[in-house]
Amino acid sequence: MPKRNVGDRVIAISHSEGDKVFIFGFGKYVGDEIPVTAGGWMGDGLRENQMTNPKIVLDNGKVVWGCECWWGDEEGMRKSLADKILVEIDIEEARKDAEQSNNDSNS
Repeated sequence: MPKRNVGDRVIAISHSEGDKVFIFGFGKYVGDEIPVTAGGWMGDGLRENQMTNPKIVLDNGKVVWGCECWWGDEEGMRKSLADKILVEIDIEEARKDAEQSNNDSNS
């Protein structure tokens, strides 16, 4: 991934299904920090080892961490996704769903 500068506009992508791309939204890369709110095993490992990760503050004010998504330059990604249907999903709901799936598989 090319180096990003603090303040760069980016898109945070969750996943895709066919011609639909599920995104957490658009926002700004604000630098690398220890991902205090990141879900999943990657977030756990980064916190445990006090390692930093890219922090993205979405336009809606919510935070997504690099370890939770694919992310890149807004302008370039808009061009490459022009033929796709973008569906915005909530990062907090995605974290809850992932945690529930993890709990179900550990039962």
